[in-house]
Amino acid sequence: MKYVFFFSLVLLLAGCATMNKEECEVADWRAVGYQHGAKGQSATAFDNYQKDCSKHQIKADFSAFKLGHQQGINEYCIYERGMELGRAGANYNNQCPSSRYEGFEDGYFAGLIRYCTYDKGYELGVRGAAVNANCPHDDFREFSAGHAAGYVRFEMAQDIRELEDSLHALDDQMQLELDFIADSEALIVSDKSSASQRAKALEDIKIHRIALTDLGRQHRKLEKQLARLQAQFNDY
Repeated sequence: MKYVFFFSLVLLLAGCATMNKEECEVADWRAVGYQHGAKGQSATAFDNYQKDCSKHQIKADFSAFKLGHQQGINEYCIYERGMELGRAGANYNNQCPSSRYEGFEDGYFAGLIRYCTYDKGYELGVRGAAVNANCPHDDFREFSAGHAAGYVRFEMAQDIRELEDSLHALDDQMQLELDFIADSEALIVSDKSSASQRAKALEDIKIHRIALTDLGRQHRKLEKQLARLQAQFNDY
């Protein structure tokens, strides 16, 4: 039962760099350090533990923590873990210096080769995402080419959306002009309207029809632009 309690405590501490009084009293500092190291995390979490425990006049054992942490790091910084990070395009873990963990480094760059492809670059570009700095142009030209091609498509899609938004806005403005014209026409045929009101309504109709004609001209122009851009987008 005691073993289960300690094991549960270690799992708890691995996910949260804080401790209460009871946790400080029973902490297996070597196990806590190991959990952080085995996840590729730095040893800086100990500073928080030390502060928490000092509030209760309990001394945290850095030597034990550091020993466990190093053991965890040794198990983390292996070829397979490096490959996993590389294939995800993630940053190189600075807890695994290449001078000490050559296998991790080899795995990382082997993973990058699988990640930094034309298709992955295109995928990022078409989403409008930035170039992954872990795939430098000089080393991964295909990735850069893919990103550039994808980003062009992303920008074209943005331009299409902007044109569509502009057309929707023009539709709304044209409808307003039609509504103004309809209201003026209703005023002209109303028995309750005076001669001056009818005359004013006629002038308003002329003004709104001119505006409607201008809006229609703009609308047709944007429609042509949109059709050309959509054709380019489909052929790209």
